[in-house]
Amino acid sequence: MKQTRTNIMNAVKKLIIEKGYSTMTTKDIAKEAQVNETTIFRQFGSKKDLLLVTLKEADWIPMIDSTFFEQLIGELEADLASIMDHYFQQVTPDIVRFSLGLRAQEIYQETLPYVQKIPTAYTAFLESYLSKMKEKGGNDTSDPKETAQVIFSAMVGFAFLQAFSTNEQFAREKKRFIAQTARLFAAGLKNQ
Repeated sequence: MKQTRTNIMNAVKKLIIEKGYSTMTTKDIAKEAQVNETTIFRQFGSKKDLLLVTLKEADWIPMIDSTFFEQLIGELEADLASIMDHYFQQVTPDIVRFSLGLRAQEIYQETLPYVQKIPTAYTAFLESYLSKMKEKGGNDTSDPKETAQVIFSAMVGFAFLQAFSTNEQFAREKKRFIAQTARLFAAGLKNQ
């Protein structure tokens, strides 16, 4: 029973990546999960309820935890590169496409809190990091929150531009983006 539930939720994730919420049907989900369509209704109620349960029980939603701070070395360019690399290890093209699939008008209000978890966590982390580095004299930012939002916006922009890249292409472009962007932001933050 638990495996059936897991298979159904994995099917939802896969189909949202491939089709988006609006064009995904319970028939598609049942076929992908290799279950009867009535099993979906019996366990979850509706397609929308199934999606919300999938989001609530998700162990794949990218997050950043406080222990990540311990991995940073206190050197602005290297730390920004580490933060960006951590983000892109979690926010893959599949996750971006999944996020795009959650923006269907009929579910947007319900999925918005889940979609906002990633930007909220990363901008708060970046703001905290930049504030600590400013205290240590590691950067001259006048507004750590605004700076964190700008850095995060660059990361999101890159992730969305790469949403339909192959894994190999994403890995190659990610490496170049991280090196260039970390260097540019570090130089700019030291010269404000």
